[in-house]
Amino acid sequence: MRIRARLLSVIMLLLALGMLFAPVPALAQASLPQWYEQRTRRFAILYTDGNLGQAETYAAFVDGIYDEVASIFGQAPPIPVTLRLYPTRVAYDAANPLAVTVPGIVAHADFRRNEVVVILDQTTSQTAEEVQNNVRHELVHIVAAEISQNRLNVGFQEGLAQYVERPSPELDRKVEALRRAMQQDALLAWSALDDREQIYGSPQIGYPQTLSIVAFLVERYTFARFREFLTVSASSSGYRSALERVYGVPPAELERLWREWLPSYIDGGYRQNALSAYDLAPIEALVAAGRYADARRELELAIPWLRTTRQDEVLARARQLLERSEAGLYADDLARQTRAALERADYPAAADLALRASAAYVALGDSTRTEALAAYAAMAERGKRAMATLDRATALAADWRTYIEARAAADSAAVEFLSLGNQDGAARALALRAELDRVQSLAGAVLLLTGLAGIAVGFVRRLAVREAEAW
Repeated sequence: MRIRARLLSVIMLLLALGMLFAPVPALAQASLPQWYEQRTRRFAILYTDGNLGQAETYAAFVDGIYDEVASIFGQAPPIPVTLRLYPTRVAYDAANPLAVTVPGIVAHADFRRNEVVVILDQTTSQTAEEVQNNVRHELVHIVAAEISQNRLNVGFQEGLAQYVERPSPELDRKVEALRRAMQQDALLAWSALDDREQIYGSPQIGYPQTLSIVAFLVERYTFARFREFLTVSASSSGYRSALERVYGVPPAELERLWREWLPSYIDGGYRQNALSAYDLAPIEALVAAGRYADARRELELAIPWLRTTRQDEVLARARQLLERSEAGLYADDLARQTRAALERADYPAAADLALRASAAYVALGDSTRTEALAAYAAMAERGKRAMATLDRATALAADWRTYIEARAAADSAAVEFLSLGNQDGAARALALRAELDRVQSLAGAVLLLTGLAGIAVGFVRRLAVREAEAW
């Protein structure tokens, strides 16, 4: 198994300190390899005598891997990245004495030195894809350390670096080891993700298990969300805090869900990988649920990444989902504008907006807002009728002969406005009715006085006639 960035950083630091304070024999110094350099656009490849051919082999593919990893994560390591090719494990151990007792080292990365190391004689039994995976794996370590400000723990570092590897025979062997660990109840608790000794001390369990944890999070919540987890890790107190901030689920619950999911992964799900078969199902579920803003956020992260994976059909579907999400957000905005128009009692605008919003949702095939929009449209029509009734009452009030009809219309408008929660409209209608009542009362008083005056005049006239007759 490979030994990774942080462990080798410690080894190399101790080695450097030892070289500072201990004399180096001339013989040992003479045995150090002579390094030569071959440059590519992204790498400075260091190799020793007799290994120019190997350097040229690596030079043919490393830039492509650099661009691939940079696209996946949206972040590129500084260039040039150093790729140091040790010819043998013996030469490697001579340069790194503290690594002598650690078996199985094939490659390592040191993000502080921006360096990837490969031991050539340890790769002789590997396939061409596995040889490229060595570089891909170690380059991911450097990028992940940069994004997380070196706060991503060993478990997630190893799980992520393996996840980005291309499928190879080694993957089947890892999954078989994971199957045995599950059957023997030997799986590590997630608390071990912080423990270098447990992960590296039991690589036959630690490596496949960390890979499966990353695969679970990517499958359940998308790769884009995991990329966010890297960023959040830089400002979190630990991986548990970062997990809960990004996924909104307590880590203990995530661990439980992972254990439930693990049998399906071991039974063939491990062949599903976002790099080769990105699963849009979680995003499709967001769109189907009308969570358009969430879907757009995921897609805006996923689409640039998908462009690097040669998944043309998936990319095309992701773009369709983004268009649908944008259309859904437009419909949501129309619905919000409808509600705002109702709240400010702009009933004509509300009626028009409700009609447009409804059409937008129908075009999406989204019926989740149908009932709410129907209620908005009905309120808008009632508001328009109440406004028309109040206008009619105002017109009728101009003629004293239609005061009774005007008063009834004002009452009807007031009742409708109150049922709509429109206090201003109701107040205007009630004010008109009060004015009508005042004018009607005044008119009644005038008529009464006129009548009394008429009676008085008649009485005076009769009295005058009687007096005349008396004389």
